[in-house]
Amino acid sequence: MHSILNKVDFYITNVCNLTCQGCNRFNNYNFRGWQRWDDYESDYTQWSKLVNLRAATIMGGEPFLNPTLGDWIKGINNLFGIEVQVLTNGTRFQQSKHLYKDFIYRSSTNQLMNHIGVSLHNADQSDQLHADILEFLQGPVAVFPKGHTNNNWDSDWKFVDANGMIVNVYIVDHFTDSAITPVLTISSQKKSFKLLNLAQQSQNLSFRLNNSDPDKAHSNCAFAKFKSYHFIRGRLYKCGPVALMPEFDQQHTFKVSETDRALLNSYQSLGMDNFDQFHAEFFDKLDQAIPQCKFCPENPNMHKIYPVRKGSK
Repeated sequence: MHSILNKVDFYITNVCNLTCQGCNRFNNYNFRGWQRWDDYESDYTQWSKLVNLRAATIMGGEPFLNPTLGDWIKGINNLFGIEVQVLTNGTRFQQSKHLYKDFIYRSSTNQLMNHIGVSLHNADQSDQLHADILEFLQGPVAVFPKGHTNNNWDSDWKFVDANGMIVNVYIVDHFTDSAITPVLTISSQKKSFKLLNLAQQSQNLSFRLNNSDPDKAHSNCAFAKFKSYHFIRGRLYKCGPVALMPEFDQQHTFKVSETDRALLNSYQSLGMDNFDQFHAEFFDKLDQAIPQCKFCPENPNMHKIYPVRKGSK
């Protein structure tokens, strides 16, 4: 039996180098941990026999900060027989030229063409980004702006090089509220200094979650709207937050009741250990609200973000 999933995000790292307020996977804080492909290859080998994936995105965090990114690209190509998009913030092209060969890798069974999607969070950095992309790509590079007949991705800019390698740039400088709300726990005399690096100072923050109506939160959820399912550590999750909130809680301890903490950790993901007995129920309810939706906002607000590099002011 093969279940069909239109798209799955392979989430491979919590680590990010930017501080984007409202990051819905909480990577703007000091969220640690990343995954090696070799540690989960056997799980994904089994998954490839059980599900048909029509599209796959590798993301994080910042996936270019995962030292095994090349292994993830080729592994997904070979096992699932599909091309891969790597979704990046675009800040690591200069340090990642060695990965070009992995993007133009062709599996033994088909002629896949992997590509890069850049989510540009600060439009003021577009000139530097364009220069970095041109240096990363090879040979003559064609650039097509949004609306051009050759830009079929509806990106703000589409870059195509001599090998057919594609980089799409999307300006994404507005986020909606995430599930996590930071609370300052430092003394008032230190606030003015610490606010300069609020998103980075996780050691000076505590965190709380929402207490929403799960159905209302689900109805306004972008993860639900776009069916943004996640593979993390060889297991399938309904969305990113339900997978990552327990892990974030282990590192930073949410200010929640023990009842809510038990609920937070009660979500049952789908893996090889429970696939036979649980897959029918899991897929049948995959697009429905779950109790853990209460931790996300009912009416998330859209706001402009002003990200900076972690470690800078």
